[in-house]
Amino acid sequence: MLQVFRLLSAAHKAIIINKLFMDKFVKLGGILVILMLVLGVATIASAQAALTASITAPTSGASFTVGQTVTLSGAAAGGTGTYPSFRWSFSDGTASKIGQNQTVSFATAGNKIITLTVTDSNGDHAVATVNVTISTGGTQKPVITNINVGNITQTSVTITWTTDIVASSRVIYDTTSHTDISGETAPNFGYAASTPTTDETTKVTSHSVTISGLNPGTHYYFRVISQS
Repeated sequence: MLQVFRLLSAAHKAIIINKLFMDKFVKLGGILVILMLVLGVATIASAQAALTASITAPTSGASFTVGQTVTLSGAAAGGTGTYPSFRWSFSDGTASKIGQNQTVSFATAGNKIITLTVTDSNGDHAVATVNVTISTGGTQKPVITNINVGNITQTSVTITWTTDIVASSRVIYDTTSHTDISGETAPNFGYAASTPTTDETTKVTSHSVTISGLNPGTHYYFRVISQS
Protein backbone atom coordinates (compact mmCIF):
# COMPACT_ATOMS: atom_id res chain seq x y z
CA MET A 1 0.00 0.00 0.00
CA LEU A 2 2.82 2.30 0.80
CA GLN A 3 4.44 1.71 -2.57
CA VAL A 4 1.17 2.15 -4.37
CA PHE A 5 0.55 5.32 -2.42
CA ARG A 6 3.87 6.66 -3.46
CA LEU A 7 3.22 5.87 -7.09
CA LEU A 8 -0.11 7.55 -6.92
CA SER A 9 1.47 10.48 -5.18
CA ALA A 10 4.12 10.75 -7.89
CA ALA A 11 1.47 10.55 -10.58
CA HIS A 12 -0.65 13.08 -8.78
CA LYS A 13 2.39 15.32 -8.41
CA ALA A 14 3.12 14.98 -12.10
CA ILE A 15 -0.44 15.90 -12.93
CA ILE A 16 -0.21 18.96 -10.69
CA ILE A 17 3.08 19.97 -12.34
CA ASN A 18 1.56 19.48 -15.79
CA LYS A 19 -1.47 21.50 -14.83
CA LEU A 20 0.73 24.32 -13.60
CA PHE A 21 2.71 24.18 -16.85
CA MET A 22 -0.47 24.30 -18.90
CA ASP A 23 -1.77 27.21 -16.84
CA LYS A 24 1.44 29.10 -17.50
CA PHE A 25 1.30 28.17 -21.19
CA VAL A 26 -2.26 29.35 -21.50
CA LYS A 27 -1.34 32.57 -19.76
CA LEU A 28 1.66 33.01 -22.02
CA GLY A 29 -0.49 32.19 -25.01
CA GLY A 30 -2.96 34.83 -23.89
CA ILE A 31 -0.18 37.37 -23.78
CA LEU A 32 0.89 36.38 -27.27
CA VAL A 33 -2.66 36.70 -28.51
CA ILE A 34 -2.93 40.17 -26.98
CA LEU A 35 0.39 41.17 -28.54
CA MET A 36 -0.78 39.88 -31.89
CA LEU A 37 -3.99 41.88 -31.59
CA VAL A 38 -2.06 45.03 -30.67
CA LEU A 39 0.31 44.52 -33.57
CA GLY A 40 -2.68 43.97 -35.84
CA VAL A 41 -4.27 47.23 -34.76
CA ALA A 42 -0.98 49.06 -35.34
CA THR A 43 -0.74 47.56 -38.81
CA ILE A 44 -4.28 48.62 -39.66
CA ALA A 45 -3.65 52.15 -38.39
CA SER A 46 -0.47 52.52 -40.43
CA ALA A 47 -2.27 51.37 -43.58
CA GLN A 48 -5.01 54.03 -43.28
CA ALA A 49 -5.38 56.02 -46.50
CA ALA A 50 -4.43 59.71 -46.48
CA LEU A 51 -7.27 62.22 -46.26
CA THR A 52 -8.14 63.81 -49.62
CA ALA A 53 -10.65 66.49 -50.63
CA SER A 54 -12.24 67.19 -54.01
CA ILE A 55 -14.65 69.74 -55.48
CA THR A 56 -17.35 68.21 -57.69
CA ALA A 57 -19.07 71.53 -58.41
CA PRO A 58 -18.28 73.96 -59.86
CA THR A 59 -15.78 72.62 -62.37
CA SER A 60 -12.48 74.45 -62.78
CA GLY A 61 -12.67 77.04 -65.58
CA ALA A 62 -16.45 77.47 -65.36
CA SER A 63 -17.94 80.92 -66.05
CA PHE A 64 -20.70 82.74 -64.19
CA THR A 65 -22.06 86.27 -64.00
CA VAL A 66 -22.09 88.75 -61.14
CA GLY A 67 -24.90 87.88 -58.73
CA GLN A 68 -25.49 84.43 -60.21
CA THR A 69 -25.95 81.57 -57.73
CA VAL A 70 -23.01 79.14 -57.90
CA THR A 71 -23.57 75.63 -56.52
CA LEU A 72 -20.77 74.30 -54.32
CA SER A 73 -20.38 70.56 -53.77
CA GLY A 74 -17.45 68.77 -52.15
CA ALA A 75 -16.33 65.25 -51.34
CA ALA A 76 -13.73 63.57 -49.15
CA ALA A 77 -12.02 60.19 -48.93
CA GLY A 78 -9.50 58.44 -46.69
CA GLY A 79 -8.57 59.68 -43.25
CA THR A 80 -10.83 58.43 -40.49
CA GLY A 81 -13.82 58.19 -42.81
CA THR A 82 -15.74 60.74 -40.74
CA TYR A 83 -15.65 64.36 -41.88
CA PRO A 84 -17.26 66.84 -39.47
CA SER A 85 -16.14 69.97 -41.32
CA PHE A 86 -16.36 71.20 -44.92
CA ARG A 87 -15.29 74.85 -45.17
CA TRP A 88 -15.45 76.97 -48.36
CA SER A 89 -13.38 80.12 -48.78
CA PHE A 90 -12.97 82.56 -51.67
CA SER A 91 -10.00 84.54 -52.97
CA ASP A 92 -11.92 87.80 -53.30
CA GLY A 93 -12.89 87.93 -49.62
CA THR A 94 -16.47 86.72 -50.04
CA ALA A 95 -17.70 85.35 -46.69
CA SER A 96 -16.80 81.70 -46.13
CA LYS A 97 -19.40 78.93 -46.15
CA ILE A 98 -19.68 75.83 -43.94
CA GLY A 99 -21.14 72.57 -45.22
CA GLN A 100 -20.48 69.89 -47.80
CA ASN A 101 -23.07 71.37 -50.18
CA GLN A 102 -23.52 75.13 -50.35
CA THR A 103 -24.18 78.04 -52.70
CA VAL A 104 -22.43 81.36 -53.23
CA SER A 105 -22.75 84.45 -55.43
CA PHE A 106 -20.06 87.00 -56.23
CA ALA A 107 -20.55 90.76 -56.16
CA THR A 108 -17.64 91.60 -58.46
CA ALA A 109 -16.30 90.32 -61.76
CA GLY A 110 -12.93 88.66 -62.29
CA ASN A 111 -11.10 85.40 -61.78
CA LYS A 112 -11.93 83.74 -58.45
CA ILE A 113 -10.28 80.86 -56.58
CA ILE A 114 -12.67 78.66 -54.60
CA THR A 115 -11.01 76.63 -51.84
CA LEU A 116 -12.51 73.68 -49.95
CA THR A 117 -10.91 72.57 -46.66
CA VAL A 118 -12.07 69.23 -45.23
CA THR A 119 -11.32 68.16 -41.65
CA ASP A 120 -11.71 64.58 -40.43
CA SER A 121 -12.45 63.37 -36.88
CA ASN A 122 -8.71 63.21 -36.10
CA GLY A 123 -8.32 66.90 -36.90
CA ASP A 124 -6.37 66.25 -40.12
CA HIS A 125 -6.99 68.63 -43.05
CA ALA A 126 -7.13 68.28 -46.85
CA VAL A 127 -7.56 71.10 -49.38
CA ALA A 128 -8.92 71.33 -52.94
CA THR A 129 -9.26 74.38 -55.21
CA VAL A 130 -10.92 75.38 -58.49
CA ASN A 131 -10.73 78.58 -60.56
CA VAL A 132 -13.87 80.20 -61.95
CA THR A 133 -14.51 83.34 -63.99
CA ILE A 134 -17.16 85.86 -63.01
CA SER A 135 -18.32 88.30 -65.69
CA THR A 136 -20.69 91.23 -65.63
CA GLY A 137 -23.07 89.67 -68.12
CA GLY A 138 -22.45 92.44 -70.65
CA THR A 139 -23.73 95.27 -68.47
CA GLN A 140 -20.29 96.83 -67.86
CA LYS A 141 -17.67 97.91 -70.39
CA PRO A 142 -14.12 96.65 -69.77
CA VAL A 143 -11.30 99.14 -69.26
CA ILE A 144 -8.30 98.31 -71.48
CA THR A 145 -4.75 98.92 -70.23
CA ASN A 146 -1.16 97.70 -70.70
CA ILE A 147 -1.21 97.33 -74.49
CA ASN A 148 2.10 95.84 -75.67
CA VAL A 149 3.59 94.61 -78.94
CA GLY A 150 6.00 91.67 -78.99
CA ASN A 151 7.29 88.63 -80.87
CA ILE A 152 7.74 90.72 -84.02
CA THR A 153 8.82 88.83 -87.14
CA GLN A 154 8.79 89.82 -90.82
CA THR A 155 5.22 88.64 -91.21
CA SER A 156 3.66 88.44 -87.73
CA VAL A 157 3.30 90.18 -84.38
CA THR A 158 1.72 89.39 -81.00
CA ILE A 159 -0.33 92.04 -79.21
CA THR A 160 -1.18 91.73 -75.52
CA TRP A 161 -3.31 93.81 -73.14
CA THR A 162 -5.31 93.58 -69.94
CA THR A 163 -8.86 94.45 -68.92
CA ASP A 164 -10.31 95.17 -65.48
CA ILE A 165 -13.08 92.60 -66.00
CA VAL A 166 -13.24 89.41 -68.06
CA ALA A 167 -13.83 89.99 -71.76
CA SER A 168 -13.22 88.63 -75.27
CA SER A 169 -10.18 89.42 -77.46
CA ARG A 170 -9.90 90.87 -80.97
CA VAL A 171 -7.55 93.17 -82.92
CA ILE A 172 -8.47 95.35 -85.90
CA TYR A 173 -5.61 96.65 -88.07
CA ASP A 174 -4.78 98.58 -91.24
CA THR A 175 -1.88 100.19 -93.11
CA THR A 176 -3.72 103.50 -92.75
CA SER A 177 -4.06 105.37 -89.46
CA HIS A 178 -7.57 105.89 -88.05
CA THR A 179 -7.23 108.48 -85.29
CA ASP A 180 -10.97 108.98 -84.89
CA ILE A 181 -13.47 106.14 -85.27
CA SER A 182 -16.45 107.87 -83.65
CA GLY A 183 -18.39 107.88 -86.91
CA GLU A 184 -17.41 104.37 -87.98
CA THR A 185 -19.52 101.24 -87.62
CA ALA A 186 -18.86 97.78 -86.22
CA PRO A 187 -17.33 95.34 -86.56
CA ASN A 188 -14.07 96.87 -87.92
CA PHE A 189 -14.78 100.59 -87.38
CA GLY A 190 -13.14 101.59 -90.67
CA TYR A 191 -10.07 99.32 -90.37
CA ALA A 192 -9.27 97.07 -93.31
CA ALA A 193 -8.74 93.81 -91.41
CA SER A 194 -9.57 92.03 -88.17
CA THR A 195 -8.46 88.93 -86.31
CA PRO A 196 -11.12 86.38 -85.27
CA THR A 197 -12.69 86.99 -81.87
CA THR A 198 -11.20 84.70 -79.21
CA ASP A 199 -11.84 84.11 -75.50
CA GLU A 200 -15.61 84.21 -75.99
CA THR A 201 -16.62 81.01 -74.19
CA THR A 202 -14.31 81.63 -71.24
CA LYS A 203 -13.56 85.33 -71.07
CA VAL A 204 -10.25 86.56 -69.66
CA THR A 205 -8.56 89.62 -68.21
CA SER A 206 -5.15 88.92 -69.79
CA HIS A 207 -5.39 89.02 -73.57
CA SER A 208 -2.99 87.88 -76.30
CA VAL A 209 -3.64 87.93 -80.05
CA THR A 210 -1.17 87.06 -82.82
CA ILE A 211 -1.57 88.62 -86.26
CA SER A 212 0.07 86.69 -89.09
CA GLY A 213 0.32 87.08 -92.87
CA LEU A 214 1.63 90.65 -92.70
CA ASN A 215 3.77 92.22 -95.41
CA PRO A 216 7.46 92.71 -94.54
CA GLY A 217 8.63 96.32 -94.18
CA THR A 218 5.09 97.68 -93.86
CA HIS A 219 3.74 99.99 -91.15
CA TYR A 220 0.52 98.81 -89.50
CA TYR A 221 -1.92 100.56 -87.21
CA PHE A 222 -4.18 98.64 -84.85
CA ARG A 223 -6.76 98.82 -82.09
CA VAL A 224 -7.60 96.14 -79.55
CA ILE A 225 -11.25 95.29 -78.86
CA SER A 226 -12.65 93.50 -75.80
CA GLN A 227 -16.32 92.89 -75.01
CA SER A 228 -17.68 91.66 -71.68
